[in-house]
Amino acid sequence: MIYHTDAFKWERSGTGPSATVQVHDQATIGIGAIAAIFIISCLLLGNSAFAAETKTTYLGDMVTLSGYSSGSDIVYLFMTGPNLPSNGVALNNINRRADMGAFTTADVDPDGRWVYKWYTNQLGGKIDTGAYTIWVTDRPVDRSHLSGSNYRSIPVSLQQPGIAAGSSTTTGALLVRTTPAGAVLFLDGEKRGDTPITIPDIPVGGHTLRLLSPGYEDLTTQAVVTEGIITVVSIPLPPVNGSLSINTTPPGAEIYIDGKRAGVSPVLLSDMAHGDHRLEVIKAGFNVTGQEVRVIGGQMLVVQVSLGAETPSPGTSPSVTPAPGIMPATLVISLIACMLLIRRTG
Repeated sequence: MIYHTDAFKWERSGTGPSATVQVHDQATIGIGAIAAIFIISCLLLGNSAFAAETKTTYLGDMVTLSGYSSGSDIVYLFMTGPNLPSNGVALNNINRRADMGAFTTADVDPDGRWVYKWYTNQLGGKIDTGAYTIWVTDRPVDRSHLSGSNYRSIPVSLQQPGIAAGSSTTTGALLVRTTPAGAVLFLDGEKRGDTPITIPDIPVGGHTLRLLSPGYEDLTTQAVVTEGIITVVSIPLPPVNGSLSINTTPPGAEIYIDGKRAGVSPVLLSDMAHGDHRLEVIKAGFNVTGQEVRVIGGQMLVVQVSLGAETPSPGTSPSVTPAPGIMPATLVISLIACMLLIRRTG
């Protein structure tokens, strides 16, 4: 069962994206009084939502939500509001619907208290300003199935931040490494350089990383920056395959890639791994030709090979085949010598 005291207390430091807002129960009364208020609230309200005063915060604030729950180890949170699905969405990703089983959760400690830090700049998409309701329940049910569950609601007004003067921003640093190195890094949509790269003075909280590298998948991921330290993110980039088109003059040559037969020219190899490969071209009567080729993932490499006619090795003479009907000179000389010898002996 989820319960709170009579009102939520919001504490705010600064304004705009650097501000921190805390929403928690007022605990200026003793434990016995809390229990008494809890019992009275249940008797009066049953399973209905608590009509708390609407609180205003700004997009970009970090809002700390907290409360108490008995009888459950986890509480489930979701949000409803302008242009959102009527049954609610997860607080940390507005694309995840509560009626499809997507909730934001918070663990309940042994004392029955739960705390959730809501980063309003990490919503998985853009939302409008306006009045929203955060629902907290003891079971994974959406807005249309709250009947029978114990739940509370927190009205929130999200506004665009104004101009703040003299506010301080808590920052950390981010070190991004990739395998292989040399990927272009975009941080929250802004190009920052090639990996490995260290970026200082980043506001704490979640940030979106996008990495681009030829021959590798366009990768987007999240990183959370912690105050006062360097957060290290190491990311292996998944390669994509390319293709290799091989033509020879003359055609009909045997094609070998990395020592394995790949076909007869002309040939198109459409599933080649990104990187360097050894190409060898073999055709009878022509010199064997070999070269290194580099395949780029997502691209086609066209290779044209001109084969040279095979030449004799040094120190050897080409064999000569006599034309039909012509007797070799050595044989003629031998026959004449035999005829002269026969005449002499006769």
